[in-house]
Amino acid sequence: MEKIQVLLRAVQLLFIVILTGLIGNIIASNENATSSATAAVNFSMFVVVLSWLATLLGLATGFVERIALPVLVLLAADGLATLFTFIDGVVLAAKLGATNCSDTEDRRAGWIAYGSADDQKRCRQVQASTAFMWFLFATFAAALVLSFLGFRRRGGSMRSGPTMSQVRV
Repeated sequence: MEKIQVLLRAVQLLFIVILTGLIGNIIASNENATSSATAAVNFSMFVVVLSWLATLLGLATGFVERIALPVLVLLAADGLATLFTFIDGVVLAAKLGATNCSDTEDRRAGWIAYGSADDQKRCRQVQASTAFMWFLFATFAAALVLSFLGFRRRGGSMRSGPTMSQVRV
């Protein structure tokens, strides 16, 4: 199962690099966007940074045997990354809406794609960011399940005390 986890972390890293470029470009081309659109994009960058940390932590524990972090640390990092990528996927999808980026004229003033010189390009970047955020969520959810299964396989338990096989009567 270790090879699957390392492969999953590599896919996460690929998605995170793509998202860093997309969201970084949205932030760099920001011109007079509304505060709610700017906040949504800034939150997306926060989620990307959190995902970087969780993925690099997972890769480090997968490749280097000497890093003996408690499994709960990796489980918590995966759990937080899964939660925040889900929230960000919902936020980006809700702020963007189901739209055709070629027709951006009939949108309200606070729409997330408004705020740059080329609204169609920004709209397509937000669409791509939303899609890759959902892909990243799926990989983090899978990594969370694999981390939890590894935690249970190693004999970890949420409750303390002896198991039934350790109790003598």
